[in-house]
Amino acid sequence: MGSASVVPPHTVGNPSQEGTGVLSPSIPLLEVEGLTKRFQGVVALRDYRLILQEGEILGVIGPNGAGKTTLINLLSGFIRPDGGRVRFRGRDLTRLPAHRIPKLGIARTFQNIRLFPSLTALENVMVAMTIHHPPDVLSTLFSFGPGHRRVRELRERAMALLEQMGIAHLAHRPSSALSYGDQRRVEIARALALEPSLLLLDEPTAGLHPEESEALIDLLSQLHRERRMAIVMVAHDMPVVMRFCPRLHVLSSGTLLAEGTPEEIRDNPLVLEAFLGRSGRSGAA
Repeated sequence: MGSASVVPPHTVGNPSQEGTGVLSPSIPLLEVEGLTKRFQGVVALRDYRLILQEGEILGVIGPNGAGKTTLINLLSGFIRPDGGRVRFRGRDLTRLPAHRIPKLGIARTFQNIRLFPSLTALENVMVAMTIHHPPDVLSTLFSFGPGHRRVRELRERAMALLEQMGIAHLAHRPSSALSYGDQRRVEIARALALEPSLLLLDEPTAGLHPEESEALIDLLSQLHRERRMAIVMVAHDMPVVMRFCPRLHVLSSGTLLAEGTPEEIRDNPLVLEAFLGRSGRSGAA
């Protein structure tokens, strides 16, 4: 295989979609130009650029401190960039408040799971649904008042999501009582409740056993086939990423070091050096 491309500054790639089953619309789903973020003078992300089409899967990998979670936080509006722009279906999101972004079709998960610990798995998913169905939250969750029919509808949809994630039998347990792996599944179900066109996954297999990671990736593959949503997945688990993601970006010290297919990335000496410290050593994948 040929080596993955080394990404020069100010290059915006529009990768070929041949053989992926993804059409290239005139306006990309997501367009990122020159995204830069500094924390107390330290550059966490520098001049990051991306074009992502409808239904495309992108994996973002890199060593600790490479800027991966910073990228997810910027794309989801949790932090604001010091430079650059983010456009979603042509709309500039760069200065949009974080609470408005999910309504546009972007959902995310967190590296450190952020469920409501006192709510059940079902209630956690239903809370997310109130973004698109905004009746009184207490009425929605606890069946008070005139919203009872809507409550029933939301409950059924939330149960269907938990069923799809394989945890419907845990619907009425407090999220704090669930195993770590099941909490991950609840968090993904909650993100799916937002009906996203773009799903941002921040280390979805972190803390899982290898068998749990494999099962979760199988489930994400199935969800992608069924929903055709685009996915950006940040991860450090190289075998998982290379199995799930047909296209990869490699970050190193906040800079886009390389992009390409899993095979191209695996054979790239710069990527090996970024992960291992030296270019000739084996085991990067």
